[in-house]
Amino acid sequence: MQKLFTDFKPNTAEEWKNQLLKDLKGESYESLIWHNENGFDIQPFYTAEDLKQTYEPAFTHAQWEICVQGKSGDSKELNAQLLQQLNAGATSVSVNCTGLDLAVALKDIRLNYIQSTFFTDEKTFEALKNYLEKNYDLDQIRCSVLSVQILNSRDLESWLRSNNSFKSFAGIKTMSANVLPFHNQGCLAYYEVALIMSQLTEYLETDKKELPASKYVVKAGVSSDYFIQIAKLRAIRRLWAVLKKEYGVLNDIHLIVETSLTNKSISDSYNNLLRTTVEAMAAISGGCNELIVTDFDVLFPTNKTLAERMAVNQQLILKEESYFDKMADTACGSFYIESITDAIALKALETLKRFEKEGGYFKCLEKNLFSNEISIQAKEREEKVKALKQIAIGVNKFKNEKEKIDLPASLVAELKNMPVNNPVLSFELEHYFNLKNA
Repeated sequence: MQKLFTDFKPNTAEEWKNQLLKDLKGESYESLIWHNENGFDIQPFYTAEDLKQTYEPAFTHAQWEICVQGKSGDSKELNAQLLQQLNAGATSVSVNCTGLDLAVALKDIRLNYIQSTFFTDEKTFEALKNYLEKNYDLDQIRCSVLSVQILNSRDLESWLRSNNSFKSFAGIKTMSANVLPFHNQGCLAYYEVALIMSQLTEYLETDKKELPASKYVVKAGVSSDYFIQIAKLRAIRRLWAVLKKEYGVLNDIHLIVETSLTNKSISDSYNNLLRTTVEAMAAISGGCNELIVTDFDVLFPTNKTLAERMAVNQQLILKEESYFDKMADTACGSFYIESITDAIALKALETLKRFEKEGGYFKCLEKNLFSNEISIQAKEREEKVKALKQIAIGVNKFKNEKEKIDLPASLVAELKNMPVNNPVLSFELEHYFNLKNA
C-alpha cells in the first residue's frame, strides 16, 4: 500500500494542463472554465498549488440534529404533529410561537432532552419565558430563541433588553442572524454569507459589554448547487472566526440550515426528494448543527403524512446508512472546495465592507438595498431557467407528459404571491398552469 506514495510521482498543475490540452484536440482550455454566478471562475481542475495555506477544519462536530418545523397554527394539531415526528426519529423542533398556547403546543415534549428553536415577538417572548421557567431548570435547556422580526437598531436594543435574563444560561442562544427569507428570495451564495456577517456585526456592535460569553445562532438556507453550498456554509464559519477574533467573542456559532424553496417544483414532485437529499448532504458536509428538510410536496401538498415522514427518513438514512455523522468537515483540505470556500469568503467580505460603507445592515435595509440587489440576482436565475441554461428535471427538461395536475385557481394565485423567488415554479405556472390568465 505504501508504494502508492512512492511509485507514482505527483504531477504539477502545468503537467495536468498540458495533458488536458492534448485531450481537448484543439478545443480551448478556456472553454472548460466555469464562470460561476458568484463572481469567480471555477477551473477544470485543482491541485495543491491552488491552496493558499494549510487549512484547519472549519468545524469539529460530526453529529447534527434532525429538526422538524411546526406547520399548524392550531396548538393541539401542532403538538400532535411534533410528537409524531419526534417518535419517528426527529431530535429537534422549531416552533413559531405566534398565536399558540404553549402549554398545549408543547405538551409531553420534553425540551430538556432535545434541541429546540422558538420564533417570538415581544408578547410571545414573555409567554415562552414564563413557560420555560415554570416547567424546566433552564440550565438543562438547549434552545435558540429568535425574534420574528428586527428591522432597525431600536428593535435590536429592545430585543437585547427583553432576553437579558436568558444570557446567564449556557444552553440558551438569543443572538441571531436569520437570512432564510433572503435565501428564498434567490440571493447568491456569497451574498447570503455577507448578509449573515452584516446582521451579526450589528449584534456585536450593540452588545459589546456581553461579548465574550454571548451565544450566537445563524439560520440559513441551502440549495442544490452541492459544492458551492458546502463552501458557502464553511465560509460562514471562516468569516465568523475573523469576527470572533476582532470582537473577542469566545463561542462558535450554532448553524441551523433549511432546504431551499427556490428550486422546488409542483410537476413530478418526487424529484424534490432528490433535490432535498442533495441539499441535506451539502448542509451536513458544510457543518450544520441542525437541519430542516422541507416536505417534497411543500408547494402542493398531496400526502402530508408521507411527506413529513420522508423529511425525517432522509436524514435518518444519511446518518444510519450513509454514515454522514462519522467524520467532521470531510471537505477540509480538498483542493477544489477549499479554493471556492476562500473565493466565497473573500467576495462576501468585500460585500460586507460595502454594506458597512452604506451605514450597516439596518441602513441598507432601510434603503431597500438588499431587496433591489437580490431581485436582480433572482431575475438572472429565472432567465437561465427560461433559456434552458439551468435545467430543472421534470419541469423544463424531461417533462412527464402523462402527469395531470389540477391546480385550483386560488392556489395558483397563492403561489404567485409567495414571498419566494422560485424560477422553477415560475416556469411551471406560466407554461403548465396558465399563470398569465390566473
